[in-house]
Amino acid sequence: MTAAGTRPWTGFLFSGQSSEYVGMGVELHREHPLFRAGIDRHADQFRRLTGVGPLDVFADPAAQTRAELLQPAVFLLQVALAEFWTSCGVRPDAVVGHSLGEYAAACVAGVFGVEEGLELVSARGRAFAAVPGAGRMVAVGGPDPAELERLVAAHGGAASVAAYNAPERIVVSGTDTAMGELVAAFERRGWLTIPLETTHAFHSTLVAPAVPELVAAAGRIRHRTPAVPLALNLTGGLAAGGELGAEYWGRQLTSPVRFMAGVRALMDGGCTVFLEVGPGRTLTTAGRAQSDGSELWLAGLSPRTPDSVTVLEHLTRLEEAGIPVDWVRYHAPFRAMGRTVGDRPGADRPAPAPSTELPFRVERVVIHESASAAGSGVAVVRHRVGETAREVVDVSVVDDAGRLVVEVFGLELGAGTGEAVGGPDQLSPEEAERLLASLDALTEDQLHALLPLWAGPGASTPVGSTEE
Repeated sequence: MTAAGTRPWTGFLFSGQSSEYVGMGVELHREHPLFRAGIDRHADQFRRLTGVGPLDVFADPAAQTRAELLQPAVFLLQVALAEFWTSCGVRPDAVVGHSLGEYAAACVAGVFGVEEGLELVSARGRAFAAVPGAGRMVAVGGPDPAELERLVAAHGGAASVAAYNAPERIVVSGTDTAMGELVAAFERRGWLTIPLETTHAFHSTLVAPAVPELVAAAGRIRHRTPAVPLALNLTGGLAAGGELGAEYWGRQLTSPVRFMAGVRALMDGGCTVFLEVGPGRTLTTAGRAQSDGSELWLAGLSPRTPDSVTVLEHLTRLEEAGIPVDWVRYHAPFRAMGRTVGDRPGADRPAPAPSTELPFRVERVVIHESASAAGSGVAVVRHRVGETAREVVDVSVVDDAGRLVVEVFGLELGAGTGEAVGGPDQLSPEEAERLLASLDALTEDQLHALLPLWAGPGASTPVGSTEE
């Protein structure tokens, strides 16, 4: 593995089914044109394959119970997120996926294109939909993998090890009878067991009826050698070329996911930054369990945190870790729409005259967010302006329900004339720092009063409500 310059090597982790939640990616699609473009570019094909639009699945709990809708939706969400992060300068040096997530990992690695991947994953979802749900899955905190494997093997084809996720974190899959007996055996040994909510007993012989249709669909797709190092579920090692093809996906469906070994392969290859690309935090939690604490682990989208806050927090931490974030590219779509101080999120207006450069360059970024369990808070991206002492801030404020109520881009501190009492050039650096640090304690009205001071006399009203 290699990475440009001296930046840290980054691994993308793609989660599997059961990581989804109602509303995943919806806010990011609404708020950021880069992500929206990645989804909308394939929306017509998605609708042709499934009969509905991708946002319909992202937001609908009933749709997410149907494998033929959910699986292509998770795939498209993940590849669009990978494209979004890459557009912001965060490029994968290696990838690994978990079960369904391996399809997105393979796509991002260049094994096949997004359209080919959608065709394949849609066929996978339809194959699963045709197989009656049966059996169940259980996560086991077993300290002795060999003993666990012996107990599972005693049940023959009625039970299987489904996944090796992390040290002492193994998933077992099988018939209801076999799983009941195994759970009792595990608990007699004092091992923790957690039942998983799944539609099928994945990675066991119970889903073998879905294999022929999947292999047939995969056979219609050209598989290329990965252009980005890809750790395989079947082996846990990096693909050397030639392993991926139609038969691979058939075997992957009924074989254990060796995710722990895959993450280790990325770590041994030099990755020190890991980004979960998709919904949830299952994979970063599993990866951290075998980490010595020196790596950076960033979870995926969460229903507890607004997408805009997650994105800004992650970009900030990535830049602090030494990855050159492309803030110009991140902000370019907003500038093209003419969104500045006072615009409502999602509001478009005619683009301003083209400019050859942004009025600032990024030197440092600071995020400040309240720790409210309800999810309210403020995300602030702060930039040094040129070689001067002035600064630019972008502010996103969310209420207790997680709704974006204020969004401001390119607000320059110290950019006003100073004619008004309390104008920006009467604020000392210490006072500006104090005001920034207290943003999460401000009411919307107080923020409304403060932002014009920073913007200077004549600034447009800075607060707008999000349109639902």
